[in-house]
Order: sequence, then structure tokens, then C-alpha cells
Amino acid sequence: MALACGLALPARPAESSPADPLEGSWAGTITAPQGDVAEIGFEFYRPSPGPLTFRLYFPAMFTHGAALGIPVESHGAGNYAITPAFAMQLHLAGDRLTGTFGAARLPLELKRGAALPAKPGPPPAHPPGPPPLWRYALGSGTWAPPIVDTGIIYVGTSGGSFHAVQVTDGTRVWTRTGLNPIDGAAALDATGVYFVDTRFDLVALERSSGALRWRVPLHNEFLAGRSAPDNPTFNHRAARPLLLDGTLYVGSSDGGLYAVNPATGTKLWRHEAGAPVFSGIGLHGDATLMFGTMDGSVVLLDRHTRREIRRVRTGGGVVTTPVVAGGRLVVGSRDYQIHAFDLTDGAGAWRFATWFSWIESTPVLRDGLLYVGGSDYARVTALDPVTGRARWGTVVHGMDWGSPLVTDRHVFIGTVNQNVPGTLIAHTAGLVKLDRATGAVIWRIVLPPAATGGFAGYAGSLALADDRVIAAGFDGNLTAYPVE
Repeated sequence: MALACGLALPARPAESSPADPLEGSWAGTITAPQGDVAEIGFEFYRPSPGPLTFRLYFPAMFTHGAALGIPVESHGAGNYAITPAFAMQLHLAGDRLTGTFGAARLPLELKRGAALPAKPGPPPAHPPGPPPLWRYALGSGTWAPPIVDTGIIYVGTSGGSFHAVQVTDGTRVWTRTGLNPIDGAAALDATGVYFVDTRFDLVALERSSGALRWRVPLHNEFLAGRSAPDNPTFNHRAARPLLLDGTLYVGSSDGGLYAVNPATGTKLWRHEAGAPVFSGIGLHGDATLMFGTMDGSVVLLDRHTRREIRRVRTGGGVVTTPVVAGGRLVVGSRDYQIHAFDLTDGAGAWRFATWFSWIESTPVLRDGLLYVGGSDYARVTALDPVTGRARWGTVVHGMDWGSPLVTDRHVFIGTVNQNVPGTLIAHTAGLVKLDRATGAVIWRIVLPPAATGGFAGYAGSLALADDRVIAAGFDGNLTAYPVE
């Protein structure tokens, strides 16, 4: 999430209001369920005119003295709430302020007049990355991740074109134009390419030529109670179909999970999930489908019987694909946490909080560790899936919505910069290479910042093609970088 504030505040009378006992500087700590403790501070003040509000000091989230324009609600008896964005509950007792932060209810403990956290220093200098091996012009920028198979890269764009490109030299195999914008990744079989567009149509192209095979609407207005929404996930998260044993499984904005015949586009069945499904579809064993919904549910569904095996809940929308690791069902949520549930009974096993950053990155399991990006948290973290504790976590200086690309020795991540009104944190667009064992930055490519109202960098996951890292960007280029 790129936290954007700037709420309209109600007009107040010109006369001054009496001072609130909360006014002034407060500093202390916030604690995450994984045991991390960070400094945090607030300056509560009342502009004239205006309600009580605050400036935030939170070095772990790259924030220093940010005036957010969010009103502080007084509920009497020393109780306060800051409900938009942060979902904070506070209690004042003398010079001590305690409470909880966010949907994860992270505990806060603050003291009046304590020194506010210092402003973070400049980011460290990292070695520059290598020049690209080649670039291919897509014609428009994209949120979509590239997919590589048998020497060909497949990727859609925000301009409504879909491309097949040679891995070796970046030359065009074919291009299909005239489609709706495409934000999500494609699924492939021997003859077809399948993806969901922004109108929530499932589209099939011939893999050999890009010719349109069929297009099937997945949004049922009668069942959803409204027409298909426009960018309902804020940052263009889109369901990726799962192709398995001759059937496509894909989520829909109408709250359904569909099974579709890939040859004809015929809908075979629909499972009512209860809320829109923008998560990719995962697989556990050979029969259990796994997906998240925007009401915070994570669903395990038997694809043969269409019976829900289990449903667990997080505190926010789930757009990541669930994974199974260490006997846990692991999923990122928009309640600012990664959740792990016991597979046998659905009980919560552990939580890993990212302060106030949505988890948009699907974790990658490699050799017993999970690697995950962090959105505004701007880190790649290597997690033990049994305990939820970090082996390492590295700041990558930009929003990282995609899944890390993990090789034998390295981890690669694309980062995003945005320049839209209300943006709280300054991020950098680019691509970062990390040492897989330690998380140390090996090199970093910095891309030009976004134009006003736009985005820069790589929003989608990267792809690996032999000795090349493939990235599709907002600059309208598909680019190959060397792995070594």
C-alpha cells in the first residue's frame, strides 16, 4: 500500500478551542507480534481552525514529522481514536499514553515529552547494477508480471496489447492489440495463453500466433449486485488463473471461483466465495485449491467435490496467493501482516507485521525459507515458515509489490516509486540484487522517478530466463538484465 492521506476536515468556528490534554510531543515504542520493537512518536496539535491532529515520527517506516491531516477523536475519560488509515485506540493516564495501532492491534507505549525519534540518515550507497542486455518496447507501461516458457516471454500491458518476445535477443514473436488493459500474469498450456483483463473477462489467445481464441466474462452483475468495478484493489492486483489437468481455475470480482474449459471457454462450475477474489489460485497436494478474498478470508477448496475444506480469516483483504510451508498455510493480508495457520485445524500459528504496510507480495518458498516483499515496508524478508521469525530483512528503498525472484545464490526484487497526491513515503524505482544467504545488497539499479500522478519501476514480479532477469515496467519497456 502507498498510504495516501489528506482527508477533508470539517470547518470549525474561528474562536480558539481549549487545549486538549493530549496536545504536545509523545514518544516511545511499538511492538510487532514477531518481537520487533520500533521507535515511534507523535506531535498532537490543533491547527486554527481545525480539530486535533498529529505529526507522525516512525523511522522504521521512513517517516519523520509527517502531517497527515487525520483528525483525532476524543471519546472522553482519557480515551482517543484515530480511525482512518491507522485504526488506533489510545488511553491517556497522566504522562503515559498506551494503546494499539492498526488492524493488527500492535501495542504502543508512549511518554509525554520524550525525545522524538531522530530523522533517518540518507540511504546507503550501493554498487550500480549492470546495463540491460536488451530492451523491447511494449507500447505502453504495465503492472503485469512477465511469464517465461520455452524461450518465450509473455506479458500484457495497460494499453491493451499482449506480447510474445524472444528471451535471447528481445525480438518480437507476435503482438496482439485491441484488448482491454491487462494487469495480471498469464497462465500457459501447450496451445493457449490465458489471462484476466481489467473488465474481468477471461481471455484465451492462441500461443502460436496471438489470435483470439475466446473471451468469457467472469463478472456476473446479478450475483455481485453491481457492475464490474474499476481498479477495485487500488493498485491493480489481478487474479492469475491456475491451469491444472485441463481445467482453468480463476477468481472473479463477483465473489466467485470459476472452473473453465480452456479449449472452449465454457464455464464448468462456480463456487461462491462470498467476496471478490483477486488472489492467484494456489494448489496444495493434487486436489486442494487455495485462494484469498477481499473480506480477509483464505479458502481451501476441494476441486473435485467443490467442498470447502477450511476457511480462515485475516483482518484485511487478501490479494496474495496462499502457500504451504512448514506445515503452515501462509498468506499476506492488507491488515499489514503475514499470517500462518495450522493446516490441521486452522488455528493461528504466527503473525509477522509490517507496521502499516499492506502485504501484496506472494511469498516464495525455497529450501525451507519464505522470501517476501513488503510494499511501503520497502524490504525483502527471509522468514522461517515454522516460527515466523526473520532470518534477515533488507531495505530495498522502494515499494516491492511483486514476489522476490529467488535463485541458487541471489534474490532479485523490482521496486516502485509513485508520485500521486497524498503519498506519505518517498520511494525509489528500480531493481535490487541481494545475497540470498545474508540479504546484503549486491547492486541496485535506480530508475527515473514517476511523473506527476504516475508510477515508475516494476510493479509485477520478475521472471527468470536462463541467465537473465526479465522485468516489465511502467516505462513501457520489457527489459533483460544479466543474473551475474
